[in-house]
Amino acid sequence: MKNKFYYKILFIGFLAAFVASCNKEKFTPVDMDDLNPDIPLTNSALDQWLKANFLDVYNSAVIYRYNRYYHEADRNVTPPEEDKVQPMMQTVLSGFVNPYRDVAGMNFMKVYMPKEWVLYGSTSYDAGGQGYAGTASGGVRVNLFGVNAYANTPGFIKGRINTIHHEFVHIVNQRFPIPSDFPQITKSTYNGNWQSTNADSAHKWGYVSTYASQNPNEDYAETASSLLVSGQHWFENRVKTCPAATGQAALRLKEQNVVNYFTNLVGVDFRALQKKMFLYMKDTINDPSYRFPQYINNNLYKTITINLDDNMYTTYGISPAFATAYNNFKTDMYNTNTTARYRLDNLQLRFETNTSLVVRATFTATAGSAANTTYSGDYSFSVGVNSTTGETTFTKIAQGTGTTFNNGNIFLTSFTNNITSFLTASTFITDWMPAPKDLAPNLVSRTAGFYSTANNANYFYGILATNL
Repeated sequence: MKNKFYYKILFIGFLAAFVASCNKEKFTPVDMDDLNPDIPLTNSALDQWLKANFLDVYNSAVIYRYNRYYHEADRNVTPPEEDKVQPMMQTVLSGFVNPYRDVAGMNFMKVYMPKEWVLYGSTSYDAGGQGYAGTASGGVRVNLFGVNAYANTPGFIKGRINTIHHEFVHIVNQRFPIPSDFPQITKSTYNGNWQSTNADSAHKWGYVSTYASQNPNEDYAETASSLLVSGQHWFENRVKTCPAATGQAALRLKEQNVVNYFTNLVGVDFRALQKKMFLYMKDTINDPSYRFPQYINNNLYKTITINLDDNMYTTYGISPAFATAYNNFKTDMYNTNTTARYRLDNLQLRFETNTSLVVRATFTATAGSAANTTYSGDYSFSVGVNSTTGETTFTKIAQGTGTTFNNGNIFLTSFTNNITSFLTASTFITDWMPAPKDLAPNLVSRTAGFYSTANNANYFYGILATNL
């Protein structure tokens, strides 16, 4: 017993000495960043900027350090270069977040803003070799690929902005399912193997792109993003150049469906959002496809109609010089025939070709036996429009022949002294109507005019139409 007691005391003493010796050892900290370069610093200036502009405001995280969890297992993609991340996300703010916030409000964006933005340096390719610039998943995440190719050019930015709007439409569609009538519009021509559909067929059937022909969900996202990013003028050209009446009708039905869906169901005024995107693409990005003169030269817009009795001229103004010419002609027309008392309804520039113009005066008899009868009086011009600069010249040429020109001849002297004199006095620049902040959304990309290079106070503008 004594020996056992002795050994226990000895063991306890040894154990205490061992513990005491362990407690005296100094701990040497190890910098894991040096041993594991994959573990990054997490509070760089870039991180702080992303946090301040996305996480703090919208509870939306921007993930740019590579993590294989965020993309498909069968894809090989690279992380983005850090110097491309902030420019890319500034583009997201300027071309997507801010327009939606300004139109729909901050609360809308806090609820529906993607909760994760995951950035990759390279394009993501599927097994068939099809490359993707972006995807959306789970109603909360947007993956952006190809960030390393970022360039502050209209081409790159427009492509990425279109991708972002497209993917956001998918997210919105998960909260608000697309209307049941939309898939019926072109039901018979959807093709899951969309790569086998050629571009001409997709256009003829009523799609904004070949990719849109894949299924109704892609069609919806493509239609909405095209209207927002490519613009109403692009869509008008898509409709006008569609070779089939059924395709034109389908495009119009899809447009109206998207506008009604966003405005009435989602609670976002689509036309107001379209205005924000129009101004961003035209003035900030300087997208060349937004330059108006080319649409005169390629005959997309066939007419510009000016009626100074329209309230928009009271709201947005008109050149005093043009108003004087217009109203003098109007007065002279009324006094030309004291029995009929013709009223000038409007002047219309009719671009029959990119070099041939007819200025039409539409007028109505307000008295006499022909009261309430409306007539057209035409005047012949040649016109030259520089597609790049927009410089435009009007030249009066010999009157055409026929009833409408004969009607115009009745008022030819006054027209010459007033309208012709104004049009031929200087070179003009043709462009969209300057867009003040309060310009009604339905007038953006639907109004254009001409502005004198000699005196920018001399100008006129009107409502656009694509048909004569």
